[in-house]
Amino acid sequence: MLPRIVISSNSEFTDEDGNTIVLRGVNFDPVVKIPSSPYEPTYQAIDDLKQHLQKTSDVSFIGHPISLKDVAEHITRLKSLGYNCIRVPFTWESIEHRGPGEYDYDYMDYLIELFLKIQEIGGMYIYLDPHQDVWSRFCGGSGAPLWTLYCAGFNPMYFRETEASILHNYYDNVENPSSYPKMLWPTNYYRLACQTMFTLFFAGNEFAPKCCLNGVNIQDYLQDKFIECVMTFCARIKQKTPQLFEQNCIIGLESINEPNRGFLGDKNLGVISTERNLKRGTTPTGFQSFVLGEGFATLVDEYDITIFGPAKKGTKQVEPEGKSCWLSQNDRDEIDSLYGWNRDANWIAGQCIWRLHGVWEISSKDGSPTLIKSDYFAFTKDGKNRELNHEYFINHHFIDYYRKYYERFRAIDNNLLIFLQPPVFQPPPKLKDSELLDGRTVYACHFYDGLSLMFKTWNRKFNVDTLGIVRGRYLNPVFSVVLGEQKIRKCLRRQLKEMKEEVKSALDIPVFFTEIGMPFDMDDKKAYENKDYSSQISALDALQYALEGENISYSLWCYCSKNSHRWGDQWNNEDFSIWSSDDKTHDHVKDIYAPDTDVSKFIPLISNTEIESQPCVSKDLLDLNGFRALEAILRPFPVKIHGKFVNSEFDLISKTYTLEIGAKSDSDLKPDSATHIFLPRIHFPLKDVAIRSSSGRFSFDSEYQVLKWYHAAGTQNITISLIDDSSSHEISPDCIIS
Repeated sequence: MLPRIVISSNSEFTDEDGNTIVLRGVNFDPVVKIPSSPYEPTYQAIDDLKQHLQKTSDVSFIGHPISLKDVAEHITRLKSLGYNCIRVPFTWESIEHRGPGEYDYDYMDYLIELFLKIQEIGGMYIYLDPHQDVWSRFCGGSGAPLWTLYCAGFNPMYFRETEASILHNYYDNVENPSSYPKMLWPTNYYRLACQTMFTLFFAGNEFAPKCCLNGVNIQDYLQDKFIECVMTFCARIKQKTPQLFEQNCIIGLESINEPNRGFLGDKNLGVISTERNLKRGTTPTGFQSFVLGEGFATLVDEYDITIFGPAKKGTKQVEPEGKSCWLSQNDRDEIDSLYGWNRDANWIAGQCIWRLHGVWEISSKDGSPTLIKSDYFAFTKDGKNRELNHEYFINHHFIDYYRKYYERFRAIDNNLLIFLQPPVFQPPPKLKDSELLDGRTVYACHFYDGLSLMFKTWNRKFNVDTLGIVRGRYLNPVFSVVLGEQKIRKCLRRQLKEMKEEVKSALDIPVFFTEIGMPFDMDDKKAYENKDYSSQISALDALQYALEGENISYSLWCYCSKNSHRWGDQWNNEDFSIWSSDDKTHDHVKDIYAPDTDVSKFIPLISNTEIESQPCVSKDLLDLNGFRALEAILRPFPVKIHGKFVNSEFDLISKTYTLEIGAKSDSDLKPDSATHIFLPRIHFPLKDVAIRSSSGRFSFDSEYQVLKWYHAAGTQNITISLIDDSSSHEISPDCIIS
């Protein structure tokens, strides 16, 4: 059984004996965003959209993330990296695609069986992520089922013509996979469908009071349906397989992936907000998106990405040709009958809900659209007229939702961790001393390096301070530039450290980076042709350097079992997977684990490290074939620190690992008071290892690649490197230097 994870008094993860631990792993796996039957990757063209939309209730996600027969293969592969934790995303659509309250129990049971197989293999914690990107795959991302868009009055048949969303399959992907612009999908966060849905989800009561159905506002309807869906799944796990919770296999649940405020806080719907850091392709203002949604031709600005931020490159006339993305009365009546909805009489069909609420109007004189309330979303509607900025949204609209989610989850289980995830890159909510922080709460952060993400390249010469740009710290992005690879690495570490420290200061809870990663299709996929992954190695090494400096727990985005060089992770041309079947070779690195590597004059070998759960699989099960940038992701790390973490660093070039700790006062070289370090042979073949430490003696478990360091109390440090043949100094039999 896996040891229970405890949150210490200084907001770090420990075992029940107070030893500091770190959780490391991946998101497993992004194919959960798309159905398995029929298989619908985002690049796949849709010949008959009407028929496609009619059949969405009949899809199945069983087999995603992986087939049950392949569980051992993939989990063993991940454990070969020393990983001990996976984030398992699932979508609202995967469970409730048939309609409101109609759950796919077969899919839930498939996932439960998957978890049981992972538990049987052992050594892998799981936490669950109700995942979404730009609301739904029907508006360019993943997450919510189609019926939620119908619920809001949308008609996705005409999202393309009105540019209410831009989908991957709008492009000629089969003949030209690169025709879909890099990272275009996130621009849907600033298009009509996604912005409207998040506005309704978090603030429909306040900003869309006429949008009521079955006696409740759409905000309460959507939130209640989403929360009930997630909690039905959690309750089913506990009812059918309580051992998954009780034996610490499933350790927690996230609140929602990357929540967004929609239109809330938009100061002027008639202009593009200066806060909008992402502008690529056609970039409508809020008002222009309303007008396009009702079929009016509109001249829209076009942008592209430069190293100093978005730059306007011209304008484009978008021609919806009279098509509206709002359901007509007849279509809505048919939908409402299907799903059992009874809408409020004031909710008029066939028109934009923001026109319904007086934000804009169509002139009775000439039929032209006119913006009436440009600041409709800039201030609260509670009578106090308060400015609705990021801070207000997080501390009111988001926390109101989170409170409902939290209370419903805690009614099911009081012991699991709950991962609180507000909007990315924003300061944490003001919850210190709140009952919502219950001693089992973890803060979920996401981090992606903006320049590497948008350009899909690793620039060793310069980069920018992504966190600083998003937080608005620079009058001009040029002031955020960082020069030189060493300074870039330090800048990444500084950003992650700041994010961790501000959470600990504001909330006094542990931080977990539940998403962090680098794209592999850098430089137009050059590495797939010449097999030179040096850019990917440098980029991931820089991220790992930043994480290790603070002993931050993390889940890399991602591990994709269906990754290919042509289609990446099967979703929106993303290619983040650390593994690909296209990178498997016949002469892979398993060959380095020859018996003569486990020979040392100075370090005795042992066969039992006395760890409840080993950090790696045994030698005969190791499988590193197919991992990309392996040197950067397979790294030494402290499995268990007998005390507190102070600092660590792994220098990939010199193959030197350093660790500083604050050892417990009972540390007196006793066998049961050791710090355990995962020491992968790919970097440190034992016969070549040299160790320098402030105190202690050592032993090595060659089966699981674990070094045991028996040290004294107080501040202690250890440096592990490779023997320098030119050195004349001697090493004592116990490798002790005091």
